[in-house]
Amino acid sequence: MISYICGKVVLERANFVVVDVNGIGYKVSTIAKISLDDGKEIKLFCHQHLREDCSDLYGFSSFEELELFEKLISVNGVGPKAAMTIMGLAPVEKIIESIISEDANFFQSASGVGEKASIKIIVDLKSKISDLKYSGNISAGINQDVYEGLETLGYKKAEIDQIIGKMPTNLESSEDKVRWCLKNLSKG
Repeated sequence: MISYICGKVVLERANFVVVDVNGIGYKVSTIAKISLDDGKEIKLFCHQHLREDCSDLYGFSSFEELELFEKLISVNGVGPKAAMTIMGLAPVEKIIESIISEDANFFQSASGVGEKASIKIIVDLKSKISDLKYSGNISAGINQDVYEGLETLGYKKAEIDQIIGKMPTNLESSEDKVRWCLKNLSKG
């Protein structure tokens, strides 16, 4: 399996690049235009999708993007092309936040993703995303201290991600945020 590619871009299009690695050109589907001049070096984390009739590569600039892509294609009925469309909608943090907040409309805005698939993504991945590096709102860093405080108190990652995703934006201090989370965690 090909997991990582590093080489020079010899051709770039809207949804793929051709990367020359020691004289061999690999066509790698990407989320969006990479915006590199031909001949520039590129590094991509890859998922190799094998089927009976072909072998496709999907490339991502970060390992976190690759992890989320692989979680999306683990959902029954969501293939690599639909997952790439979803990945192209927003950054990893926003997609995870949409799963936590159960925003089915976000996923339905992706071409080829209907209501059933959107609900299935949310149901299947809500419990699985807690092991990703970018969980809920904690990736922004502004709630990292809240997250760590709740984790120290013994709450699980999935619980913390869910409650931080629901936290009002008008809370300013970390203490107020922790109090609000503890109050609402005890209700649930």
